[in-house]
Formats: sequence, structure tokens, C-alpha cells
Amino acid sequence: MLLRSKEFYQKDERRLWLSAGVGAGLLKAGSAYSINPLFLTKAGLGWQVFLAPHYIVSERLNLGLKLGGVFRPKFEDVESNSIIQPKFTSYGLLFADFFLTPAYRSWGAPAKTRFYIGLNAGVSYFGKLEAKDLVTEQVYALRRRGQEAFLTVAPKIGVSIGEIKLEIEHIVTTPFNPDFTSITISSAIPLGVSKYY
Repeated sequence: MLLRSKEFYQKDERRLWLSAGVGAGLLKAGSAYSINPLFLTKAGLGWQVFLAPHYIVSERLNLGLKLGGVFRPKFEDVESNSIIQPKFTSYGLLFADFFLTPAYRSWGAPAKTRFYIGLNAGVSYFGKLEAKDLVTEQVYALRRRGQEAFLTVAPKIGVSIGEIKLEIEHIVTTPFNPDFTSITISSAIPLGVSKYY
């Protein structure tokens, strides 16, 4: 019988990693943000892309910066009574991921599958939006409430399978709507020289 020992498995102690990801999701449209963020009215399909450098603070905690954006489809906006044209909106979000299980098993083997919860928070930049008034059909530039940048928070849950992450994320940007619920896939690579112990 082969005995499993901690000495048999090498642990990579590099702390700085870079993830790249893409995701598809539904954009909630047609009404202002309500108490139920998962209620989708006249939802449209959009997607996001991002890069996320992050630091492994401990076996269970990662902290990082998510840089990317959302390709938002055309949607009907109740607040301005207009059709908002498709646009890419960028974001910069600080994030924390908390893993529910340790990175290594009791005998030293790396855990292949790990579930986690997390939170992103930061700013989204929308700039001026092209809108078409539903009554007059006039096309004009819209700045929601006189702003071009908005506070953004995004809770998420996910699973890590090796260096691949699959997660569900709900992006809430206030006071701008709509919200974006996305399923993303990302892969991470370590930065720096390998250090095995």
C-alpha cells in the first residue's frame, strides 16, 4: 500500500496570480432597481470580459483588483422613457474571495474542487449613453442623473477546479440600472519565480 505523506506533495508558495475571464449574462431592464434584484423584466443578453490580479493572503482568502467591463445590449429604460443603445461600460472593482475549504487536504494533497463566496466593490464608468425617446423618437446623449461614473457592488458564489473558476455574479450599479447577472469562467496563472516547499 502506498502511504500518502505531506512530503510527497510539493506546494507552490507563490502569492501573486493573474486571472483572465469572460462571462455571459442577463441584463435586467425596464424598471428601476427594486427590492428583488433577481426579477428580470425585458431582460437582454450581454457579456463581460476582465483581468484580475490577486494576492493569496491565506489558504482561504484572496484579495485583488478586477479590471474589465460589460457589453450591455439595447434596452428600454423606464426612467428616461427611452431606448438605450448597446454600449461597453468599463469597471474597476476591488474584490475578496473567501474559500469554504482549505487549499490542501490533511495528508498534503491539493484540493481539486473548492467552493467560495465573494464580493466585488468599486466604480463603473458609463460616460454618455445614446438614447432614443420613445415618444418623439429623437436621438440624444443621456447622462443618468448628471453622472458618468457609478458605485458598483457585486456579490458572487463560485467553484474553483484547479486553476479554473466558475462563478455566478450579480452586478448592481446604483443609481444606474439595469443590473447584470452573469456566469463567468476564468483561468489563473502565477506570477513570479516558482517556490516549492
